[in-house]
Amino acid sequence: MPNEKNKRLYLILGRILIVAVLVAAVVFSGKFSGFMNVRGLLFVLLGSLTLALASFSIPEIVAAFKHAAGAPGEPAAVRKSMAFWEAAARNAWMTGVLGTILNFIVALCTLSGGMVEVATRMATSFLVTVYGMVLAVICAVPAWKLGEIIRLKPAGNIRETALNPAPAEAKSPRFENVLGCLLFLVVVSWMVFKPVLGMAYLNFSPFDWIIHWPSLLVVLGGTIVLVLFVGSAGAGRILTPAFAITGLIGSLMGFIQVLLGFASRKINLVSAGITFVIASCFMAMLGMMLVGGPWEDRLVKRGRIDKSSALSRAAVYGFPILALIFLVVALILVITPMKKG
Repeated sequence: MPNEKNKRLYLILGRILIVAVLVAAVVFSGKFSGFMNVRGLLFVLLGSLTLALASFSIPEIVAAFKHAAGAPGEPAAVRKSMAFWEAAARNAWMTGVLGTILNFIVALCTLSGGMVEVATRMATSFLVTVYGMVLAVICAVPAWKLGEIIRLKPAGNIRETALNPAPAEAKSPRFENVLGCLLFLVVVSWMVFKPVLGMAYLNFSPFDWIIHWPSLLVVLGGTIVLVLFVGSAGAGRILTPAFAITGLIGSLMGFIQVLLGFASRKINLVSAGITFVIASCFMAMLGMMLVGGPWEDRLVKRGRIDKSSALSRAAVYGFPILALIFLVVALILVITPMKKG
């Protein structure tokens, strides 16, 4: 047994060393200097960490790392750890896209310099999504590994554990869950307001893009209506798709406003439409990350459901891609009038 433990430890250290060497090669290579966005990287790491606290307790997080390192465990505990790593991959992916949206908002609020400089700042905002994708893949590996263990040792099916659920651990958010949500909002605020603090002049206020009342009514109001229509039985499973659907509706309404603005040659309508699009994407993503995802995670931990529904998974991975496409279109719309001006 000691030899087996040492072998496992050396294997883990070897993997860490390989990753460290690859990261060092990228950092010290001048060719990749344009791929560094320290603030965006910190946002992805801190955001993913705080979202983990929003869904799981500290003992559950510790157990998930132990199981990922090869520690044995009961099937129910291993399944819970697999759920943690799946949630971690989801959170990393969505945090990366949300960071891109926030960087994009900051770039719009601080428009200055020539067209090339503005386009460069907006384009580099997409680097945060790359960081999120890389972290999502890293977190998905333990989930795949634990899923294979459960497949080979299917004892302790989740439906059996549902008959004797764990005591009130997931019936209501724990202290660290609430703390995780609050800390995530702090990280989001730091991402948006830190770059613009102390600037004497801003083209737009960040509040114009984050708290946009028309998009707030569409996304939040529409989600509440959908949840009430479904009823309490399926409210937890419909939250994530509902935010994605209403975010898509708000974005399409914004693009309609943009097209009408171009048709009437009114720049204020174009600007309002772009604001509608970006704010709808931001609010939908925030709702999916702080409400929809943690709710489904608690349902999985309680044994109410085996895993997130196919509709939720499609919303989690599909809507952020649409949001990125919308940002590219918004970038083109912002820069095109500048060329003509």
